[in-house]
Amino acid sequence: MKRLIVVSFLLLFSLLSLQSFASEDHSDMHDVMAHLLTPASEKIWNASGFIITEEGELSLAPTNQEEWNEVIFGAKVIMESTFILNRPDRSQGRSDWIRFSELLEQIGKKAFEAAENKDPEELFEVGADLYQACVACHNVYMKK
Repeated sequence: MKRLIVVSFLLLFSLLSLQSFASEDHSDMHDVMAHLLTPASEKIWNASGFIITEEGELSLAPTNQEEWNEVIFGAKVIMESTFILNRPDRSQGRSDWIRFSELLEQIGKKAFEAAENKDPEELFEVGADLYQACVACHNVYMKK
């Protein structure tokens, strides 16, 4: 419980500090991705699937509560990122942008549930959904 309170505090602090970004400057989107969404996504992806070696399969699934808590943290950050991405200065009323960010909230909830249930198969599926959502949005909005 103490860990959940600390994680909640850190998440709240992160969200509040992001609110101070300049509302007309969208260059901070890189920072949101690099320092918030990418690390949160990696918490899910790094805990999903298998590595196959000559010695056999190595599961990447969490093996203890601390590792599952890392996935839970990543899932909660992804869920809450919807509020950051849907700020009016970012969404600018673009319906596809809003749909992409709301999709992250849904995926984050599924990842949270998979981690709460300690379900590595579901977490793997959610990780694939997360990847597809990221690619779909980046295909539209990422500067090349």
